[in-house]
Amino acid sequence: MRTIAGMRPLRRFRYVLLLVVLAAVVAAATPADAQTLLRTLGTPNPQAYGLFGVSVAVGDVNGDRKGDVVVGAAQENGMQGRAYVFSGTDGSLLFTLDAPNPQSTTCFGCYVAVGDVNGDQKGDIAVGSPQELTGGKREGRVYVFSGADGSLLLTLNDPDPQPAPPWGFFGSPVAVGDVNGDGKGEVAVGATGQPVGGNSRQGRAYVFSGADGSLLFTLDTPNPGPFRLFGSSLAVGDVNGDGEADIAVGAYGERRTYVFSGVDQLLLFTLNAPDPQVGVYFGWSVAVGDVNGDGKGDIAVGDYGESANGNSYQGRAYVFSGADGSLLRTLDTPNPQANAEFGYSLAVGDVNGDGKGDIVVGADGETVGGNTRQGRAYLFSGASGSVRFTLDTPNPQAYAYFGWSVAVGDVDGDGKGDITVGAPLEDVGGNDQQGRAYVFSPPMGVGGIQALPDSAASSGDSSALPYVALACVAAAGVAALGLGGWYVGRRQLR
Repeated sequence: MRTIAGMRPLRRFRYVLLLVVLAAVVAAATPADAQTLLRTLGTPNPQAYGLFGVSVAVGDVNGDRKGDVVVGAAQENGMQGRAYVFSGTDGSLLFTLDAPNPQSTTCFGCYVAVGDVNGDQKGDIAVGSPQELTGGKREGRVYVFSGADGSLLLTLNDPDPQPAPPWGFFGSPVAVGDVNGDGKGEVAVGATGQPVGGNSRQGRAYVFSGADGSLLFTLDTPNPGPFRLFGSSLAVGDVNGDGEADIAVGAYGERRTYVFSGVDQLLLFTLNAPDPQVGVYFGWSVAVGDVNGDGKGDIAVGDYGESANGNSYQGRAYVFSGADGSLLRTLDTPNPQANAEFGYSLAVGDVNGDGKGDIVVGADGETVGGNTRQGRAYLFSGASGSVRFTLDTPNPQAYAYFGWSVAVGDVDGDGKGDITVGAPLEDVGGNDQQGRAYVFSPPMGVGGIQALPDSAASSGDSSALPYVALACVAAAGVAALGLGGWYVGRRQLR
């Protein structure tokens, strides 16, 4: 066979010209900010309806300066739920976390968060179990496990248990951050369904000491009333630049998000939906990070139910200044369509290394390539608000809900945030809705997604059931209904 060097000049020229044209076509068709799939994470306990990926979080658990990945599987183990911790270095399983009080339909793993609670410089893992029975009442609990050895550090109980339904669903959601400046992360816990002052499902948020688990303070909505659903989302970060974490609390029932000082619990900002509409879910998701580089955490708020361009439930996300609460960005999906649910999940972190937080937005209802509700996630530049790139599941299928959960953290140790995306309803190896999670690297120049082998599970088939009996917390207080065609989850609250 002739080599290029051995070809005649004209033929060699045509060959080289063809290569140049092909390279140009590839370069034109591929975003400059393409991404690499670092890892596909699957459950170590394959089973149908496990919902592996319903929650994700990233933090350095083992002290190797690489972010480890925590993945919740809310219906594994007889619908009790589990959480797993995977090494950021090689994707190996570090810990399997089971509920310390075994029982069915607790939704253990429905919410997870990572932060150094005991001050040993290793991230510890908070796991919400919002439907756990306590004394015959479905009050919920939160457990905090050591990142060093997986042992149980703290058990947090509802400070205001209800004598009868509706229950508070304590543990929906959870967040970790150092609020009081003692060098240990405090644990913020939502109780979205909590009745307050006679108002059904007004909701509350609580902040517990990382040192001993004692209750530090309770946060209530400044606008009391029924069905406020205050505490439906939580994020912790330094918004006012005083060096201590503040707390952002979503209350999508009143279409607001509140930001409280971590020092004295004073209300810093009330964030209202910029485009009020009937039935919107402003405050469903929230994240904090310094987007504009002023040294203060800005607040991203998702509204997956907002109509846009005539499309119902297309969704939007907004970014507000941590300095004065003004609106910095309005983010829309680059692929407009009804039921996209853009803004269902949010995360903020510096992905491109420019010192400014970029915004990851999940749109778990988007139809992709003809696959209904396959889902997508998008990365927006914190500096400009432009779309950096689009993330798609490497295993296309309908009803995967890729983008249900998202997180940002430096998994590969290159100093840039990587993006973890959960797809809890993906079918794997013939198991319906077993679920997966994926970790993508920041932009690596021209080139497409480079798939690497699963670290814990094989690839699955493309069939999917459209609905799932997700025994997760329903933020409005929907009880666990088990399997049988019900689509419980957080979506039941519409």
